Amino acid sequence: MTVVPLQLKLSDDKLQLLADVARARQSNIDSVLEAIVLEWLDREARLRRARQTLVQFSRGIGNSQPPHDAARRHDAYLYGKA
Repeated sequence: MTVVPLQLKLSDDKLQLLADVARARQSNIDSVLEAIVLEWLDREARLRRARQTLVQFSRGIGNSQPPHDAARRHDAYLYGKA
């Protein structure tokens, strides 16, 4: 794993808040920031997958007429439930 140093500019009050969070977690600022970044990257990856799924669905919608009862029976169409 390659480690790359990053620079982050925070106001004094934000830095103090970050230090307080790290202290409350019995951790250090680097670990807290790493956890924040990893959580954000995970969320972005999930959003990207969701966007790709929506694009795939939208391509299918343009190819045919949706069923007239799609609003009422959406579970049946999405999950195969009767």
